[in-house]
Amino acid sequence: MPEVGAPGAGPKDGRAEPAEPSLSSNTWPVVFLGPALMLLRFFEGHAWAYWTAAVVGSVGMVGAAVEVVATVKALAKGRQPLVAIWVIALLAGASALLVHRLMTG
Repeated sequence: MPEVGAPGAGPKDGRAEPAEPSLSSNTWPVVFLGPALMLLRFFEGHAWAYWTAAVVGSVGMVGAAVEVVATVKALAKGRQPLVAIWVIALLAGASALLVHRLMTG
């Protein structure tokens, strides 16, 4: 059984408490949203680009919805508020821009 030292000092056996991951890792859906937006920007006249962007972008939007929910939960707990606001703004903005480009294209 590990010995316990002063309150807040952690266990004496040298093991550190696991750190919570940064909220900036919740931006992974941009990997799908970015290329979809670039396809619509540079190949907007081609049907193949429109449909490819729609498929790739829909994967990114589903991921963005999942990560925004996780980020809002972390924001409600008070974890990294500026990073959480940035993640929410980035994913919501990219998703909104993709929907706008798909509707007008």
